[in-house]
Amino acid sequence: MSAMRERIAERMKTVPDEPGAYLMLDEVGDVIYVGKARSLRKRLQQWFREDGGHSPWAATMVRSAADVDYIATRSDLQALTLEYNLIKEHQPRFNIKLADDKSYPYLRLTSEVYPRLIVVRDLRPGANVAMPGRYKQDRGLHDPQGHEVLSLREGRLFGPFPSATAMRRTMRVVQQLFGLRSCRRSLSGEACGRPCLNYHIDRCVGPCTGRVTPEDYEEICDEVALFLAGKSEEIAGRLREQMNAAAAKLDFERAAQLRDRLQAVEKVTEGQLMVATEEREQDALGVAVENGRAVVAILSVRRGRLLEKEQFTIEGTSGREPGEVLEEFLGRHYSEAHVPREVLLGHAIEDAQGWAEVLSQIRGVKVRVSVPQRGEKRRLVELAGHNAELALKGAGTSPEEQRAWLALHELAEALRLDDAPLRIECYDISTTGGRESTGSMVVFVEGRPEKSSYRRFRMRETEGKPDDFAMMEEMLQRRLRRAAEGDEKFLPLPDLLVVDGGKGQLGVAVRALRAWEIDDVPATSLAKREEEVFVPGRSEPVDMTNFAEGRRLLQQMRDEAHRFAITHHRGVREKRLTESVLEAAPGIGPARRNMLLTTFGSIDAIAAASVEELARVPGMTETAARAVVELMREYQEDAGTEDGDD
Repeated sequence: MSAMRERIAERMKTVPDEPGAYLMLDEVGDVIYVGKARSLRKRLQQWFREDGGHSPWAATMVRSAADVDYIATRSDLQALTLEYNLIKEHQPRFNIKLADDKSYPYLRLTSEVYPRLIVVRDLRPGANVAMPGRYKQDRGLHDPQGHEVLSLREGRLFGPFPSATAMRRTMRVVQQLFGLRSCRRSLSGEACGRPCLNYHIDRCVGPCTGRVTPEDYEEICDEVALFLAGKSEEIAGRLREQMNAAAAKLDFERAAQLRDRLQAVEKVTEGQLMVATEEREQDALGVAVENGRAVVAILSVRRGRLLEKEQFTIEGTSGREPGEVLEEFLGRHYSEAHVPREVLLGHAIEDAQGWAEVLSQIRGVKVRVSVPQRGEKRRLVELAGHNAELALKGAGTSPEEQRAWLALHELAEALRLDDAPLRIECYDISTTGGRESTGSMVVFVEGRPEKSSYRRFRMRETEGKPDDFAMMEEMLQRRLRRAAEGDEKFLPLPDLLVVDGGKGQLGVAVRALRAWEIDDVPATSLAKREEEVFVPGRSEPVDMTNFAEGRRLLQQMRDEAHRFAITHHRGVREKRLTESVLEAAPGIGPARRNMLLTTFGSIDAIAAASVEELARVPGMTETAARAVVELMREYQEDAGTEDGDD
């Protein structure tokens, strides 16, 4: 027996028969694997038994281990929490690595007179979180050791959501369906100031107008709570009753509003696949493993409806069996995510009963963990497995998509945003001494251009005034006004607004957003000369040294906005020059100019035409044709003398 194995054998004599987390270390003392066990002694004995019998991955890990250590806990739940924290701290090379590892967002309905829906993040594993459909009042959240994690005061907490995208989608639907406010004003029921943009586009009921009582608003909040708990049918029933009552009172305007909301709720519900007649609460987990990568797909069933699909890309799975990947994933995922009443697995794991007990402790009620062999449940896990296989084939993204995703997360960190900005708008101005001034708005979605959403602006109030700040403000005000008018071409609002320029242009953007009471759209600017990034409230530029991909994306957007603005500006200027050049010829007015352009299509084609060809154009004479030919000769001689790059 080698010296390393002798050291491990001696260590094993002191390992207790208690729950806890264990660490395997290599020759230099680095942690190479972290696991949890209901019995530390039995689990470590299984790893280092004489006959081996491990999978290729496990055999390699055991051969690499030079020592073991452990931390005993009082319960399986504490062991799971400890394992989670140790993996986060040490990042062992033999543990799986979630390529999209993250903290899960929650939504909280605040306790204000007119509540808002806000994002809550970074709850610790095992925290006493109110499950969907439930809420705790005036009670803090604590981890298993009793440390306070979050003070809820009064309010209702919902979640966790599988991703920031799912959370934002839910918030957007809530705003569209129920008109919950998003502003941070302190409201008492009295009218206070001008309503914000969301009120004008019917996405807020407008408690700031003084026409919405706290009681009426509380009814809306109750409906929001039901919706977030997945109880759409109950909302539909309440809305139907209220609609009929309003109609009976001949309040047809109120009845029509309730009808529209009812139809919207029913439309959302229809989009959810019914997979069971009874009210099931299940997660079905499927896994696909290939070439050191894996994808776990989770299909979430709530109240009998398939509500959500999540998928997680996992690295470091070489030599692992699907069941081994699933078992380790359970600990990483359910340490943070909501635990349903039933977890269905596509592959067998070593200790399903033990996992059922741990998850039951987290949930507070009995949780079943099983590998269904037939029936609806089997079909559900097969569907999850199929989705995992499809995701793995594209694992699902090209290098360009991975780079874009990294850039978005770097921007979120560098600019201190709550979430990665999935929709970004960038603005630029192009002008020649204040003449033919144009503005551009380019849109990037998930880090890539969405050219169908690009928009151009001709300056009106500021035309002829060489004032970049005034032109930028005119453009932004017009963009936000179009959104306020409900113009779908200018909806939704961005997750991040970028302007080309320095602190001055950034101040203009902030002023425009405040004018429309928009306080949930962050703004930033990128200065051309030094490529400095500025954010509101900071005099110094943001240090982008460690965020190369985020800086690259900002520069790409700025360059695209500049190109789009220049192209529009050049077209506007050339049109003016064309019109003025033709009308400079004796006998050529607007009517003959338009006829010539319609016939030949461009100024260059007119310049190439002969006197006879020009004279045959309706309304033209030979004298006028000769004047045009002479003018075009002078035009061609002067061509190229004007710089076209503004």
